[in-house]
Amino acid sequence: MHLVESCRIALHCLRVGRLRTTLTMLGLVVSVASVIAGASLSSGLRTAYHSAFDSMFISISIIPKAASAVPGGNRPRSLSDSDINALTQDVDPTTISAVVPIVSGPVVVRRGALKYRANIIGSSPAYPQLQSYPITHGAVFTNEQYNGKARVILLGPVVVNALFGGNHDEAIGSTVQIARQTFEVIGTLGPEATTTVLMPMTTARAYLFGGMHTVGSIGIVATHLGVVRTAINQVNAILDRAHYVKEPAQRDYVAQTMQVTGTIANQLLTLLAWITTTTSAIAMFIGALGLANIMLITVTERTNEIGVRRAIGARRSAILRQFLVEAVLIAGLGGMIGVGVGIAITKAGQHIIPSLAPGYGTPELSGGVLTLAFTLSLVVGLVAGCYPAIKASRLHPWDAVRY
Repeated sequence: MHLVESCRIALHCLRVGRLRTTLTMLGLVVSVASVIAGASLSSGLRTAYHSAFDSMFISISIIPKAASAVPGGNRPRSLSDSDINALTQDVDPTTISAVVPIVSGPVVVRRGALKYRANIIGSSPAYPQLQSYPITHGAVFTNEQYNGKARVILLGPVVVNALFGGNHDEAIGSTVQIARQTFEVIGTLGPEATTTVLMPMTTARAYLFGGMHTVGSIGIVATHLGVVRTAINQVNAILDRAHYVKEPAQRDYVAQTMQVTGTIANQLLTLLAWITTTTSAIAMFIGALGLANIMLITVTERTNEIGVRRAIGARRSAILRQFLVEAVLIAGLGGMIGVGVGIAITKAGQHIIPSLAPGYGTPELSGGVLTLAFTLSLVVGLVAGCYPAIKASRLHPWDAVRY
């Protein structure tokens, strides 16, 4: 019953000082809304980043070293089919999902009177995954086409523009000539592929590169970002055996990844999240100071009332509870409104940001963040109201009545 009575008195006092209460709550509303909006935007940005770039940072490239870089001036071994077979057979499938051989070189692609000098890539069906190239039209060649040396290709957007006027639908199913051989276009690649012409490595060797048995480089696709270092260690162990390497300094190949760049970018995102959290904490602190200030003013203005209540028998605990309830009530109402405003801002951002800045992701609402923001508002009310409430409860009845 005492708590109910305290709430009733607190609501009456809030109604009496409407303007003061509104201005105090406004600071808390802004603080809580900023916590929700900042956390939602940060979460959306992180999701967009991982969706766009994680696949890039799980790719490992194996290239031969130059002769001058091999200790003792020994001639380095080329990467060959035996290396591909060793990697394919010995890697852990839970760590490495694909081994991608790559041969490349410049070619002239012709279609009637039109021609374009492009970069031919002979590889496996996993090459688009290795390079994070989307297939915009058609499909990548199959393993059966790879093993059968099928004369099929996929074209980058610049080549499609040069030979087909940018019409991807017209390109699919058409034929082009490369080195007097006819190839069928079965797909087109995304904008990242630019001047690439992708075909099975077996086809490139048979018709363009004179039946070679070496590869220019080998791509490795790790299963996820967390095992990239383990994947590199596996690759090094397998190729060290194949190349009779006893010391790391003797390696005639280099296995490298872009994970360092990915780690730096991830650290920057973490820093951004900390900045957002710090800014929100400062906003909450300012809201707490505003609430504490108002409660101190309230205690001063109601000193006579406190004296009367103490004189007629009210205990210190009742006075303490009264002002704590008022502070928490103000903070709770401000927190509820702030949660609503934060949700509204996030919902608006979900519609506006994808159209204006699609690369920044879509803000994501989290029930945990909403609960945390509202809980923080209550904690702020409790903490900010403690000192004013204690001060009010310690007033001597006689001094308070004389005030």
